[in-house]
Amino acid sequence: MSYDKLAINLINKYIWDLAKGDVEGSTKLSSSIWDTDEWESITPIFPVNENFGTAYTDKNPYILYDYIVAGVSSTFWPLEKERSSYTIVGEIPGIYYVKNFVYENLRKFDVSAAELNKHLNDPEINFKYIRVEQPNFIAQEFRPADSQLPKYQTTLILTYEFTRS
Repeated sequence: MSYDKLAINLINKYIWDLAKGDVEGSTKLSSSIWDTDEWESITPIFPVNENFGTAYTDKNPYILYDYIVAGVSSTFWPLEKERSSYTIVGEIPGIYYVKNFVYENLRKFDVSAAELNKHLNDPEINFKYIRVEQPNFIAQEFRPADSQLPKYQTTLILTYEFTRS
């Protein structure tokens, strides 16, 4: 078993591959939704990190994530369950466009999991379902310490179950 392979990072890779149009049957997102060309050297999905949020001042949205092991919801012990937060940070309306993109591509429970599994073809982790919900409807404002521009955030909660081989 590989302890450094995180299920959330596979979801992150899938979302970014979709945005770039690298998933079979998908097309690259318009730069008015998420400018993937601006993120050539890195993927704009980062672990929660206070320093990054205050240092980044570009208008292009990015996602901060964190996850927690949620325990299984059945008696089938090989299933693992996690909950993750996706906090999308940027300017309005850009954060809503990225939120809608993530939501629409992960909201189909077992169908989303099957699409993700097919694209990644990972030999160790197999997703069973992905559930997406939004806990708040209000965008909270925060201002980076070194910027006069306001940044806003909106959050999605992902719940998913998977097995490891």
